[in-house]
Amino acid sequence: MIEEIRIKDFAIIDRLTLTLTKGFNVITGETGAGKSIIVDALAVLLKEKVIPADFVRHGSSDATVEVIISGIKSQIENSEEDILILRKILSLQGKNRCYINDSAYTLQGFAKFVASYINIHGQHEHTALLKTENHLNFFDSLAGVGEDVKKMEKLYGNYQNLKSETERLREDLKERRKRIDFLKFQIEEIEKANLEEDEEAVLSEKRQILRNILKLRELAEKSFSLLEEDRNSVYSNLSKVIGQIREISKFDSQAYEIEGMLQSAIAQIEEASYLLRKIKSSYEPDPHLLEKVEERLTLINKLKTKYGNSIKEIIDFGLKAKEELDGINISEESLSQKEKDLAFLEREVFDFAMELSSKRKLKKREIEERIMNELKFLGFSKPVFEVKISETAISRLGLDSVEFYFSANPGQPPKPLSKIASGGELSRLMLALKCVELSMGETMGSSMTLVFDEIDAGIGGKIAENVGRRLKEVSKHYQVLCVTHLPQIAALADNHIFVEKRIVDAKTKVEIRTLNTQERKEEIARMLSGRVTESSLEHAEELLKQSTIKNSP
Repeated sequence: MIEEIRIKDFAIIDRLTLTLTKGFNVITGETGAGKSIIVDALAVLLKEKVIPADFVRHGSSDATVEVIISGIKSQIENSEEDILILRKILSLQGKNRCYINDSAYTLQGFAKFVASYINIHGQHEHTALLKTENHLNFFDSLAGVGEDVKKMEKLYGNYQNLKSETERLREDLKERRKRIDFLKFQIEEIEKANLEEDEEAVLSEKRQILRNILKLRELAEKSFSLLEEDRNSVYSNLSKVIGQIREISKFDSQAYEIEGMLQSAIAQIEEASYLLRKIKSSYEPDPHLLEKVEERLTLINKLKTKYGNSIKEIIDFGLKAKEELDGINISEESLSQKEKDLAFLEREVFDFAMELSSKRKLKKREIEERIMNELKFLGFSKPVFEVKISETAISRLGLDSVEFYFSANPGQPPKPLSKIASGGELSRLMLALKCVELSMGETMGSSMTLVFDEIDAGIGGKIAENVGRRLKEVSKHYQVLCVTHLPQIAALADNHIFVEKRIVDAKTKVEIRTLNTQERKEEIARMLSGRVTESSLEHAEELLKQSTIKNSP
């Protein structure tokens, strides 16, 4: 509940602190005293977009609205406090700023957070009832299907989680298949090349030979001719030398060693001639072979750009690809089971959504009748309240979309609540909803503070008394703050706050005070007759004595 409201430099308020209590709080005062400005300040907390110039007090650069909420476990992460301090600063010189327990929040996040604790009902565009997206939650609280909704949310959450898991597994398997195909391609490409570690050097040399074949053949033929074929060949001349040395050796034994050496040279020349002849005969132009060598080297270079800087690295890459391929596990069975589970859960979610929808539709007429009866008790002669339920795409809340339609005037067809112009009508409608909600045994949260503005517009007498009683009943379950002009309502308050506007040093000043018993009697006397007289005081005292909750008719 709200423990304290602090307002600074807001509209005509310079500085104000308002203390609320559990139960039924009322704010009264002369017309124009500034009562609704307090509600406007609370409303600013619920708005995402606020124009500071509309609210910052003249002469100030910014305005501050702060609310202290107590008696609850804080929802702020890493906080053990049971107090929430909600603060919004409207600045003329920069961006508006929001804080929860001194932690900065976005405007959108702040407004959403505040809405879970403060509900304002009156002529305000942020009133919860005016937002169609809130109607389903209102309806479910009236229909008493809260546990079913929780089950629906759990089922839908499980379905969404399983759906995400299945999608992830499907994508994972898809990626694995792609990887397998890619690895197979790489392995096949490397194996198909049938590489040998030293073949690149051999091929490079062969290519050089084939590219220069004619020149090599010419050189080989000349060399062979000089070595053996010519008349003055090396072989011929060396044979002559050996003959001469042999003659010398007949006379000088020292020549035997020279002859042996020359005989060895002759043998080597013969061997060299044989090899040279063989090489020479191999030097035949072969364009087709050169093309094949070029193609092979091109293939090796292509593989090197993909898999490594050498044939050895390419071969190693292929071996590693095989190892990875052997290690990849594709569980088609797992995906198949997930898809079966998903289909089963999808059916379960849909079936339960249909069941929930049926329960809602069964409660529709009863809720409409109860609310219309309550609206009659609150002063509407022939109200029409309709709950329109339509089917929508399945979500965590089921298959239903709910919108409230209302007509306060006989003969006028019901219209969406957003078309209702009267804040007073909207406030009494919200009060009726809360009363029916309580009578049907399910509430939307006792930590909520309900703020009613203009709820007494256009009513009086018995209807005012009825509205007051209902507000008192609701305040047993929620904290209620009501701005009122009616003594019948004010007399029922647990906490009575008086607002007055004074001129101090030529400046308007809004002041508030919590009334004691005597001051309450005097204020109610003023509200009864416009001024405090003995007669109005007696009437006020009687009204205070009789302000006890009676059973609803």
